[in-house]
Amino acid sequence: QGVFINPALVEPFGLTLIEAASYGLPIVATKNGGPVDILKALNNGLLVDPHDHEAIADALLKLLTDKSLWHECRKNGLKNIRNFSWREHCKTYLSHIEHCRNNYPTTTQYSDRHRQLDDVTTCPEEPPTSESLEEDIELKFSIDVDVMTGELDAVTRQQKIVEILSRKSPSAGEKSKGGSSYSPGRRKWLCVIAVDGHETLPAIIEKIARAAAAAAGGSNSTRIGFVLMTGLNLQETKDVLSDSQLKAEDFDALVCCSGSEIHYPWRDVEMDEDYESHIQFRWPGENVKSIITRLAETTIELSHCRPRCYSYLIRSENKAQMVEDLRVKLRMRGIRCKLVCSNAGTRLNVIPVSASRSQALRYLSVRWGIELTRSVLFLGERGDTDHKDLIIGLHRTVIIKKVSETMAVNGNEACEEDDGGGTVAKSSSRVSFVEGFEEFQELFKILGCF
Repeated sequence: QGVFINPALVEPFGLTLIEAASYGLPIVATKNGGPVDILKALNNGLLVDPHDHEAIADALLKLLTDKSLWHECRKNGLKNIRNFSWREHCKTYLSHIEHCRNNYPTTTQYSDRHRQLDDVTTCPEEPPTSESLEEDIELKFSIDVDVMTGELDAVTRQQKIVEILSRKSPSAGEKSKGGSSYSPGRRKWLCVIAVDGHETLPAIIEKIARAAAAAAGGSNSTRIGFVLMTGLNLQETKDVLSDSQLKAEDFDALVCCSGSEIHYPWRDVEMDEDYESHIQFRWPGENVKSIITRLAETTIELSHCRPRCYSYLIRSENKAQMVEDLRVKLRMRGIRCKLVCSNAGTRLNVIPVSASRSQALRYLSVRWGIELTRSVLFLGERGDTDHKDLIIGLHRTVIIKKVSETMAVNGNEACEEDDGGGTVAKSSSRVSFVEGFEEFQELFKILGCF
């Protein structure tokens, strides 16, 4: 019988403690650092103050003289050591992935694919641990399973997983005719309009829609879906659309309140509750609603506020400095949120830290199974303070010349063409500049949207 001791002043982790437990040795370890968590998981020893020599001696004598305690610690160590095995780590990791997957919206075709993956990746329960990990040292870390059990071996399982993941989704024509005749998930391309010049927005929407229809020739118009992104709330967005020939129902989605809400007009303008719960993470809610007016020169606009977007009228002349100071003050108070200046720099939208228009685009891409590379995002030369965030990404970005919201917030510079006079922006090779109706139509054809 023996005891393993690690009296380090501070132990970052304590791998030797795990190795000792695998051989059935009770342990005495420092109470500073990783051993605290290890003994909590293994329950096979005592923690001591490394500066207290008497406490160390007492702990050692207690384990060596109390045989029942020694055997209990040995038994617990051999039993619980599996918590630190590679297989257990994988189980924990995959359980978190499964939890996220169950709370993440998917289309039917992706749900079927997930079920197929479950059938392939499910492994049988582990056999009980032997008396000592010295005898069972490999812990069956691999996913190899005895062929006699009828389970797939590692090579076959890997081939099945690759086959399922690389399997193409069924086309719209291959799907059941009994399903819905219209679903955004069947779109091949997404046309995302995020122009913030609200006075010119109706005309821009009509111009883009006409260009898409002309490029499609009428036969393939359903291949491309339209999404409108704005800093306005839903009612304001509908009011803006009332000045154009397009209705809210002509859009697959309306992303409102600077990306804190997603509505689907074809589903009676229903809000996406999955997205709502996703951005809810660390949202301070009412705690931030009243504190903003005390920390900055703002006036709350109750008629424009939403559950996850509080709108304020900016009264400060130096808007950029006010927003930056407010951001610092909120961080100092431990309040996590995002500040977006919109409506020509006169309105401040306070939204959850996980919400944004760019995040909403990625969310829709995953939900509908449309790659970001098959999304075209239209912007003005200037816009809300999240304007630059929309340019970055795998999607195609189109900057519409001579269209910009007059911003009073410094630092929101207009996009520029390259020195060579081409149509590529300095910030990214995936950014283009267009101006007239003919250029819109030609752009859709070049991208191969139809």
